[in-house]
Amino acid sequence: MNELAQLRVYRFEPGAVFEGGLVGAVERMQLGDRTELLDGLFISRGAASGDFDAVDLAVGGRGGTFASLLDFRLEPRRRRAITERTLAEHAGGIPRPDIEVLVAALEAGGALLAVLSTGEPATVLEEAVARCGGRMVADEPVDARALAQVGPRLRAAVGARGTVG
Repeated sequence: MNELAQLRVYRFEPGAVFEGGLVGAVERMQLGDRTELLDGLFISRGAASGDFDAVDLAVGGRGGTFASLLDFRLEPRRRRAITERTLAEHAGGIPRPDIEVLVAALEAGGALLAVLSTGEPATVLEEAVARCGGRMVADEPVDARALAQVGPRLRAAVGARGTVG
């Protein structure tokens, strides 16, 4: 029998400043031995345009770690490429329609971070979220190994309407 994973979803209001804190926290989670990061998703919605960027650990982290995607934060061209790869139907992560439903639930300028992990809670992530002005909107055990398996719970966590998972 598999150990239940923990789904944690954090929401960030418009104006949140990330400055690499979340990336560093995820990297430390991956290096630690008390928490196993199974999957992660970060979505941010543009303040003016409503466009969005997204990176899914199952897709964006191939060939490296989620944290190695520092260029997602720093390089707009890479961010767009990573978002397109995250949204690609064949990518194996969270399906595009599901991500679009989550984006629609975010305020312009807002962001969402969802992580699926096992082991002890990641204090380093909680601290980074707090420094960025984020708040936890879901913290529950799930029988899943990928965020694509918990679509309805993600939708409920952010108050999204529409079909996810």
